[in-house]
Amino acid sequence: MRPTRTRAGLLPAVLLLLAAACADAGPSVSPSGGGPSSPAGSAAAFPVTVTDDDGVTVTIQAEPERIVTFAPSATEIVFALGLGERLVGVSGPFDDFPPEARRVAEVGGAGDFGVDPNIEQVVSLQPDLFLTIKGGDQWKERLRDLGVPVVTLDATDLDDLLEDIRTVGRITGATEGAESLANQMQAEAQGIADALAGRPAVTCFYETFYPPLYTVGPGTFIYDLLERAGCDPVTAPADQQYPEWSVEDLVRQSPEVYLVSSESGSSPRAVAKRAGFQAVSAVAAGRVVPVNADLVERPGPRVLAGLRLLAEALHPDVLV
Repeated sequence: MRPTRTRAGLLPAVLLLLAAACADAGPSVSPSGGGPSSPAGSAAAFPVTVTDDDGVTVTIQAEPERIVTFAPSATEIVFALGLGERLVGVSGPFDDFPPEARRVAEVGGAGDFGVDPNIEQVVSLQPDLFLTIKGGDQWKERLRDLGVPVVTLDATDLDDLLEDIRTVGRITGATEGAESLANQMQAEAQGIADALAGRPAVTCFYETFYPPLYTVGPGTFIYDLLERAGCDPVTAPADQQYPEWSVEDLVRQSPEVYLVSSESGSSPRAVAKRAGFQAVSAVAAGRVVPVNADLVERPGPRVLAGLRLLAEALHPDVLV
């Protein structure tokens, strides 16, 4: 498996190689300590207990004031909820949006592959919430043993992301803002779906890396966005989430649109020059479209802009 660097908001790619299988739904949240459940849109009640996407139950005792995020997607969610001033640590240079995120201390770079957090640095920041994605079970356990509340989020589709945003709102006390953001994103997604209603799906291929050629299969966040954008991915038969794909299969399937992630670093002209690629319908027709990976591969607040870009690339004659 060779995933891209920014999937799931990403840490560098190697972290995803260590990740477990994705969860089917977002974390479940309930107030603990006998208090009543807070209605949507109101201030959250604390303590709050979360069963996260690692299946670990975590209790947040009070509204967090010092947050560390270990995924660019989580960083973007925290800022979108107006909690940027509480952010005391981020994973690394990929935490680059909004620009203010670049000024936050980077806590990544440890471990054999340089993708683990620096445990001592994290503990020195005294976080009362650590938000991350799948993978890194050993260092997560170390942080928990040191008293750091670790919550794992792993959005496998857009609906899951919206629930993750609501979850972050509940465990940070930003319930109102999270509900408003999730509802706005849901409405935008519905608007795109309405614009594409009745349009036949276009066959497409999404390149995440080359060479060798890697793509996305069913069960990934990117694949869900492709389908929502009006694509019929030719990688539907894949039995892996990030499979390597042969040029022979690509030529045989001959997708109508060829999408190239910016993480792959290839231009449409470079794709057209590759051996055998001129036999692909999309390449021959000049329908090779670069895609901003930050908008499509990070499950965060900007993903609706990515969905719109995908829809426009696949259906340029439809106003979305």
